[in-house]
Amino acid sequence: MSMPFFQYENEVTSWQDTEQGLSLTQLCGVPAAGEPQWLAGNLSLATAHGPLNDTGVTEISARVCDSGLTLFWSVPAQGLRVESRWQFHAETGIWRREDFVENVGQHSVTLTRALARFPLAPAPYRLYTQSSRWCYENQGQWNELPHGSLVLTCVPGRTTSGANPYLALTEPGQQRGVAFHLLPVGNWTIRVTNNGPDTPFIVEMGLADENLRLTLAPGDRLEFPPVLLHGLPQGQVHLAAPRLHQHLVEQVLPPPRMTTPLVYNTWFDRWDHLEVDHLREELAVAREIGCEVFVVDAGWYGDQDLSWNQLVGNWREKQNAAFHGKMKDFADEVRTAGLGFGLWMEPERVSPTAPIAQEHPEWLLPVNEMFRWDLENPEAYAYVRSEIFRLVEQYRLAWMKIDFNAPLGVDRTGAELYHYYQAWYRMLEELRETHPDTFFEGCAGGGGRLDLNTLARHDGHFLSDNVNPHDVLRLAEGAWLRLPPGRIGSWAVLRAAGATIGMPGYWSQDGSERVATPRGALWEEAEAVRVDFVCRVALVGVLGFSGCLASLGPQAREQLRWHAEFYKVWRGFLRDSVAHLLTPPAPLGARAGWRAVQLLDSAATRSLLLAYRLEQTCGQQTFRLRGLDPEQAYRLTDPDAPEAEEHRTGLELMREGVTVYLPGMNQAAIRVVECVIP
Repeated sequence: MSMPFFQYENEVTSWQDTEQGLSLTQLCGVPAAGEPQWLAGNLSLATAHGPLNDTGVTEISARVCDSGLTLFWSVPAQGLRVESRWQFHAETGIWRREDFVENVGQHSVTLTRALARFPLAPAPYRLYTQSSRWCYENQGQWNELPHGSLVLTCVPGRTTSGANPYLALTEPGQQRGVAFHLLPVGNWTIRVTNNGPDTPFIVEMGLADENLRLTLAPGDRLEFPPVLLHGLPQGQVHLAAPRLHQHLVEQVLPPPRMTTPLVYNTWFDRWDHLEVDHLREELAVAREIGCEVFVVDAGWYGDQDLSWNQLVGNWREKQNAAFHGKMKDFADEVRTAGLGFGLWMEPERVSPTAPIAQEHPEWLLPVNEMFRWDLENPEAYAYVRSEIFRLVEQYRLAWMKIDFNAPLGVDRTGAELYHYYQAWYRMLEELRETHPDTFFEGCAGGGGRLDLNTLARHDGHFLSDNVNPHDVLRLAEGAWLRLPPGRIGSWAVLRAAGATIGMPGYWSQDGSERVATPRGALWEEAEAVRVDFVCRVALVGVLGFSGCLASLGPQAREQLRWHAEFYKVWRGFLRDSVAHLLTPPAPLGARAGWRAVQLLDSAATRSLLLAYRLEQTCGQQTFRLRGLDPEQAYRLTDPDAPEAEEHRTGLELMREGVTVYLPGMNQAAIRVVECVIP
């Protein structure tokens, strides 16, 4: 058997043969511990009888091919067969690891730990992790671990609340590192352990194991949450983003089912207070600026005078408020105006006030003052599925926003919500398969469940309830380390704020209409911003609009229309593009300096450069582009001044860069880079 050796640029992953079996020697260029890859070296497994070590373990075989290797073990005493697959994508250098445990015995086995294990050589690694909570998603930080353990986990059921399922580590001074992306199925954990300079540095990840009691009946097979891993160029997390995006778009996420519509959502207008006459005003402006879908957010359902979150689970129209039972008529008005109709729903949560809570309490499980569905109950599953399907079909939905605002609580089965999420993913897949013309948007109080497995089962996912453009820049930068930009949605949220008198000394030169946008997720605090700045922040991905558009003047509406048309021209490109972060990610609240991102297609024929001048900085900055063909000629244009253009080679654009000038703070520029066809 040839020794497994795989290389991407200067990143090597290799194994060597020892008397005890294959031994991992390098992982994406980072030295491994050289432990034999027997069961205990490759996986951290435990049953109700205790941890599984290599005593009594038989290695059945190891298969090596050009695209990876697969390891097999048998544990006869426990009746288990174990498999570990390592698949290498040579074009991007991304590894996908999948592990399986099958009960081939005659008795049930209860797993109490099921983690993929990566033993690295001892070193003073620096660890990059991301914390995440409402309005503060994707916040990265570097840590050291001189001794002991670092444990990352999530709020029950909310896979990107608490921490994100992502870890990167670098070895100081070595210009190398490795990143791990866990694709969660239920609650998850990542554990890093350093027991000193003479012992391996251990990284483990998989199902949360603090309360795990997952029973495998004879014949059952457990598929561990998959792991993606890759190297870090120069030890920098943001430099690895483009290849990850390419891999996710081409290998992990399903292909787009439709052209992404341009959406208006009612939420940031008047929250759950819905008045038909006012909605007609918003519909008229949404149509005027070029929106293609009009989505009614929370507030349309329930039969009591309670707030939106106390009525979830009763998905029948209000009869005494909102549309007064005539939402189908309003949906017809929307379609007559030339837009598709969309609706918000939170299907996984049930209020005690919902009739179904009294009719079928056996379908529900209590979580704090609310309930969640027992989706392992076939009758409960069928009911939830039928309600979602009914809304899509009854109102002929072009868009459904599927929200998820509360934890799922403790899994009393001991499976850490593994089976719940298997059922939920199956329902989403059935929904998309049955309704191919409906755009399904994921949301979780913003980005509280913005993981790769969730993204793969929606057409797009909302970034955050925090819609302030300065904050969205930071939230998106963190998200792009894990996710491709083209499937993540952000809104330009606006209402009138009056005209500006400009800067001192420039009063006559700055007459642009200013608008207000929230300082976070609420209107209690707002700030005046330029329309183009708000739109160009939200443009990177799935663009949407919200707020009181009817309050805006003609100048602001014209600017919105311009950006809507620009988005429509470029949305196919945006959907599948990779992002080069030309400035490293910065924390939320950092408003100084310049930020820039370059979006690039897979053939390196087209790019969009979006540059943002923030505060406390000069008015000019040069950005060196990346990923272009050095010998190719490119045309560089400014959409704000399309009459002027430059012709430069890819080498010049990457070596000398593009200089952007913006006269004022909190402004944004776009540059279009397209190859010149002879």
